Amino acid sequence: MISQDKAKKAREAVFGGGGFATRQRRLHAPVWRPPYLTGGGAETAAAVSAEQEAFEKYTHFLTDSKGRLLEIPLRRGKADSAFIDQISFSIHEDTLSLLAGYPLVSDDEYIVRASMALNDIFGFGITEKAKHTGGRFYDSCWLMGTDNAQYGRVHFGGQNNTMLIELTATGCNAASDGWESRLYRFITQAVRPKITRIDIAKDFFNGEYTPEQAKADRLAGKFTNHRMMPDGESVGTDWESNNGKGKTYYVGSRESSKYVRVYEKGKQLGDKQSPWVRFEIEFKAKDIVIPFEVLTVPGEYFGGAYPICSQFQEKAQRIETVKKVLDLTFERCIEVARNQVGRAINAAKSMFPNKQPAEILAMFEPEHDLLPKRLSMENYAAKFNHAPAVHEDEGRLKPGESAQMLVEMALEQKRKMTKLISDKHEEDYLAWAYHQYSGKF
Repeated sequence: MISQDKAKKAREAVFGGGGFATRQRRLHAPVWRPPYLTGGGAETAAAVSAEQEAFEKYTHFLTDSKGRLLEIPLRRGKADSAFIDQISFSIHEDTLSLLAGYPLVSDDEYIVRASMALNDIFGFGITEKAKHTGGRFYDSCWLMGTDNAQYGRVHFGGQNNTMLIELTATGCNAASDGWESRLYRFITQAVRPKITRIDIAKDFFNGEYTPEQAKADRLAGKFTNHRMMPDGESVGTDWESNNGKGKTYYVGSRESSKYVRVYEKGKQLGDKQSPWVRFEIEFKAKDIVIPFEVLTVPGEYFGGAYPICSQFQEKAQRIETVKKVLDLTFERCIEVARNQVGRAINAAKSMFPNKQPAEILAMFEPEHDLLPKRLSMENYAAKFNHAPAVHEDEGRLKPGESAQMLVEMALEQKRKMTKLISDKHEEDYLAWAYHQYSGKF
């Protein structure tokens, strides 16, 4: 048990001196000292190689309420050499009540408040309710984005009063600059926040790393952590036929906490000669804890995931990736259009030999100004997304008609709000005390 003196110091650190933001910084400051483990720790550590030991000392372990050992991903390498390609996180619904300043009641209130928060963070909010029922064991599902650009989903209802937000690769790509830092500030002050999945990617535009190299590196032990070599899998006909359709190499298992995809991104987008390769690591919160700091320094966690990752140098920033995707998508669009209407253009030229090329082109111009789905600009920047969000619908929420009911609701909201704040402070204190003293027992 924690001594009275230590407990007193812990309470003083949380509740004494400084404002709420100051206490939040203390609560979420990383503590890299692992707790003592029972049984076999010294013998295991002695058997680890020197190279592996260098990675172990950056590893942080926690034990959950069921006694399972949880690993926090390693931090190693350049902070800005990789980017977040996809993310899912959950929060308790009380987070939205705290943001509103009063307890929310109906599902519509929660969704509207969530849409406002997401718009502040990413530059887009919730647009509509999905026609299908809720996924991930939630009661309902709401969509972000448009038919042309699907930014993500919000799952709500059930699941211990939590809300799950999932951002797709398109959503991460289109979100307003700096969303990672804004999400970090939001999530570190939320109630019971958790990153459930995050994909971190690194691009090699000139083929500096390939699926073939990933396969060789796995067999050479460069994806081996804790002396266990993960499984590998080669996918794609290009491995045997060399047909330009692209190769993919997987390391690990879909059910594991870390899963690697090394694939030829350029060929996936239709350029059979492109050397562009993407290296993605999918982290899932199964037997690991995904720290919130991964939002601000994804490259460090990418670099620490496997021994091979620490060797990579900085390669690409997000804006370079966007330009590359747009270029290849447009080239593919031209190729498809040439195949589909090329003969019709040739026929028009033969039938109207005196017409200029511009006049021939005008014959094929559509009456609308729509772009191909993959070239729609909302795929690359949220500012081009003109779909209205639910929080922009002023008539969505209507106050009650009874003045007495409103007074009673206000009193009840005040009581619940006081309890929410009290519970949040208690939760923050327990979390801080655990991180502060777990390594001493």
